[in-house]
Parts: sequence; structure tokens; C-alpha cells
Amino acid sequence: MKKLFTALSLAPSVALAHPGDHHSTGLLHLLTEADHLAMIAAAVAVLGYLIYRRVRS
Repeated sequence: MKKLFTALSLAPSVALAHPGDHHSTGLLHLLTEADHLAMIAAAVAVLGYLIYRRVRS
């Protein structure tokens, strides 16, 4: 199983975040795609939580 995982992780198609047309790659693309917005929101939430914990302790 480990060999199969290693082989699949080295395949270029596995590295794609999401298939599709990336005609607009830039800040506009990051702010208009739902999956990118979700990851940005998750990062902001984690950062906010860590700052909150640091201030409260």
C-alpha cells in the first residue's frame, strides 16, 4: 500500500488542486473561486483563534 501511495503521489495529475480552466490566474482568481475562498477563510479562522488564545493566556 505504501508503494502505491508513493507512486500516486508522484503522478502530476495528483498534484492538481482542481481541474479546470485557469485563464485568470491572479488575485481575482483567488477571490472568486469558492474553494480558494474556503481555504482563505479557514486560514483566517485558525489565525484568529491562535491570536485569541495568545491574548487570553
